[in-house]
Amino acid sequence: MKNALSLAALALAALALTPNAHAAPASFCAANFSSCNIFEDGQILTLPGLGISGDLILIDRFTGTTSDVFRIFNDFFDSGGGTGLGGTAFLFSEDLHNLPSPATYSVNAVFINEAFGNGGGGTIETDYNGNGTIYKIFSIDDGSPEPSTFILLGTGAALLAWRRRHDFSLRL
Repeated sequence: MKNALSLAALALAALALTPNAHAAPASFCAANFSSCNIFEDGQILTLPGLGISGDLILIDRFTGTTSDVFRIFNDFFDSGGGTGLGGTAFLFSEDLHNLPSPATYSVNAVFINEAFGNGGGGTIETDYNGNGTIYKIFSIDDGSPEPSTFILLGTGAALLAWRRRHDFSLRL
């Protein structure tokens, strides 16, 4: 009994010390605002200067739906329609189930395709040059197969079907 309790305590301590595999690094920008690394961390990012307010909408290449929305808020100067100047930003994500309604997209919203991931989890880096700042958006790779995987699977299926149609084995 004493050994079982010791093992249980040891297992709990190991779990407590194990880093969360899904925890993202905190988003940050270079001090000169030349680049920003934006992660799905659920935190509001304070920019090192003023950014042009608006939305960058990332489209999932496989589903054609919105996967992420990077928004610079118009919290310094509001010129209407979600535009203006702002000092804070946030990455909304389908993975975090917090995507804003398309009705709230800024009038200067930019839509781009999300970069391809490796289909094995991890993160996908999609880069965007917004008025001289390189925004590196790191979103969660949901494990969707790459197009090359579809080609490989399709080729294998076609070969299998051909072999079944052209079975030259002796039949009794």
